[in-house]
Amino acid sequence: MTGGILAHEFMHAWLRLQGVSRLNPEIEEGICQVMGYQWLDWFEAVDPEASSSRSEKAQFMRNLKKTFKGEVENMLDGAYGDGFRDAQWAVSRYGLDHVIRHIIRHKTLPRE
Repeated sequence: MTGGILAHEFMHAWLRLQGVSRLNPEIEEGICQVMGYQWLDWFEAVDPEASSSRSEKAQFMRNLKKTFKGEVENMLDGAYGDGFRDAQWAVSRYGLDHVIRHIIRHKTLPRE
């Protein structure tokens, strides 16, 4: 969970380093939530114990990641919840690199 939170916060910092400011909160929090969410997916994929071990610790970690991801997916808050779902849709449709470049240039998510 800490890694997911750090990925989210690092995305805020990275956007500032790119000169991006004054984004709509749904855009900024949404893409930051996507980064945290994707970090959890990545961590699960590269941690062999996380996916195969039956140990109590491994099961606890799987449940924790599942819970955290579920909270992100189902959050009701506009900036964090709707923003995440909109950004996640854009990333699944156009790819992360394209979406981030679009946010930097236009301060919006790409739309059809």
